[in-house]
Amino acid sequence: MPKTPDNQALDAFRDAAQSLKLYRRAELIGDNGAELIEALYVDPLPNEHVLQTMLKPNTTFLVGRKGTGKSTVFQRAQYELRKRSDVATAYVDIKSVFESSRVDGAALASAESFQGVLSQDALERFLLNRQFVSTIIGSIREEIEKRVKTKLWERVKLKFGGTMGELFRGLDKLTAEAATVRYESIVGAYVQSKRSRAEGVNSHESNLHIGAQAAASVSPQADLEASLSSTKSRTSTKEEEFEQADILMRVFDLREYITELKKILELCGIKHLYVFLDDFSELPEPAMRVVVDALIAPLNNWSDELIKFKIAAYPTRIYYGEIDKTKTDEINLDLFNLYGTSDLVAMEEKAVDFTRRLILRRLEHFGAVPAGRYFDGASGDELWRQLFFATMANPRNLGWLLYFAYESALLYGKIIGSGVIRDAARRYYEEKIAAAFEMNKFLNESFEERSSIFSLKDLLDSLVAKARSLRNSDVSILRELEGRAPSSHFHISVDRESLLNSLELNFFVTKYYVMSDRDGNKVAVYSLNYGLCQARTIEFGRPRGTREKRYRQYYAERVFDYTPLLDAYVRTNQEITCDSCGARQDVEQLSALRAYGMLCPVCRVGTCTVINLSRKYETVLRSVSDSSLLPAVELGILQALDSEGRPLNPSDVAEELDCSYQLVGRRAKNLDERGLIQRNQDASSRRVYVPTDLARSVYFNAAGETD
Repeated sequence: MPKTPDNQALDAFRDAAQSLKLYRRAELIGDNGAELIEALYVDPLPNEHVLQTMLKPNTTFLVGRKGTGKSTVFQRAQYELRKRSDVATAYVDIKSVFESSRVDGAALASAESFQGVLSQDALERFLLNRQFVSTIIGSIREEIEKRVKTKLWERVKLKFGGTMGELFRGLDKLTAEAATVRYESIVGAYVQSKRSRAEGVNSHESNLHIGAQAAASVSPQADLEASLSSTKSRTSTKEEEFEQADILMRVFDLREYITELKKILELCGIKHLYVFLDDFSELPEPAMRVVVDALIAPLNNWSDELIKFKIAAYPTRIYYGEIDKTKTDEINLDLFNLYGTSDLVAMEEKAVDFTRRLILRRLEHFGAVPAGRYFDGASGDELWRQLFFATMANPRNLGWLLYFAYESALLYGKIIGSGVIRDAARRYYEEKIAAAFEMNKFLNESFEERSSIFSLKDLLDSLVAKARSLRNSDVSILRELEGRAPSSHFHISVDRESLLNSLELNFFVTKYYVMSDRDGNKVAVYSLNYGLCQARTIEFGRPRGTREKRYRQYYAERVFDYTPLLDAYVRTNQEITCDSCGARQDVEQLSALRAYGMLCPVCRVGTCTVINLSRKYETVLRSVSDSSLLPAVELGILQALDSEGRPLNPSDVAEELDCSYQLVGRRAKNLDERGLIQRNQDASSRRVYVPTDLARSVYFNAAGETD
């Protein structure tokens, strides 16, 4: 029996776990201010392949769910690049920049020329995007100035002979003109052109209408054709976004911006500027498209290899626009994409090895050694295999699991064994994953949007019910097993994978492998969340022991084919509706509609969209008062305070929500004004937040009603 850790050893383990669950990159810093990133970084692939790919002078998309280590990879790459004299880096937390962008009254007043050309909503979106692009450009400039000040100024001064302000004068002038002279000129030209086109369309529509009336006795179709032509003249939302991007690109004069930037960087001896854009997929889709079309793609394509972007994104939440994908790298940090190219057993072994290396590196750095002092079975493979199953080798999930294990076992003189890991995984699922999803019923969106989100709960309920029903099935492959049959994994036809994207993004399921089923068809294997399986008494994995080789194809057995279940969900919960005429189409027509770009076959003008509706939880959603609806960040603050059960400061909350503490501070003020939290001060005079009784009664007494 290993000796239980003393207080110093407990503190070391706690610090190691805490460092794994941290989000904010700035917090990977030691007590003396030294960066820990070089000591703590563990590459998921041999020969630090992920890091080496990030260091190449190519635009790179770093893709992965929350907690896969995207920000850590960014920090490690920047740390390495700062050692080079011919490279400059700039880091932009793009979600925080967007959240801090605001449309002020002066900007709205100066945009009166847009009246009659853009709606009020479209005008505010345009001004917001203008501020957003301006802030990103400003962030890049600030990062370059920091680099010049700290490392290169003396060398640059000898070549340049001026002051720091004079060095950046060209860039600052362009930014100032973008806010005034050039903005007014280009916007004025756009407005005039738009009005001229509108007048031409109106004239054409009048002629069509007259022509249709005259031809009615000859051709009954004439009036319909005239109506269709008139409708087609309307500018769609996507066209409007494209026009906004084009205006912004010219307002900021990006070609001239690149020229000025080159002058500065050449004086500094810098050949490449690497711009790290974090949290790209957190942007609303319209903002994502505008920032790519108006800023990222032009800077990437026009800068003659000067500017290279490193972009952190979620799977299925990426917009490339005009970026040439053949000239970019893409690294996916999720399980299957990292390790699933060979056989199933090899995939699991690689993931288990990464899990072991990651934990041991942290424990060693913080002095929590040997591992056997904390874990039962640290010298064998089963412990690390279970930790992999419980977290799918996700670093943040590992941090939370170890932290919960510390609270439930180590603090009470127990070491961490299989039962502790099971309980910690269940707690993480219930308090962090499921609880956060439940809050979506209060999301400040339309009923249809909230219903679409909650339809995923309908689907998850069906997946779990099916898995539970198989535990004692009479199917021969399961009947021959001793005890409860494992039923945590299932497979679906690869063309149904998109139906599980959102559930996977939120950690309810994980894509595990791709293989051929018993009929030779290619299928995708998914795993239910390990903590969910503990909560619903579903045995995890596949049969092991003396006959393990016999069960290597276990997940491909016909009994685990959930494709019919997904098809039934689609028939029950999905509608296809035209955004113009409102006509509904049968779900079976989806493939045919996609072949024609989702064009409505009824009006031949509108676009058909797929809408998910939660039939099972419709009553629950309709019972939520509109006055209780809140934006996602504010709901996240409340959920973090409730799950932790103690006062939290802005940094604590930001760590939970993957956002900046400044954003938390702004949104907390809104919650305070609504009487939902109190902003107090702790003994150290730091700001801390506490939920009020009103918040508890509205948002948490009812939280379990949908279970």
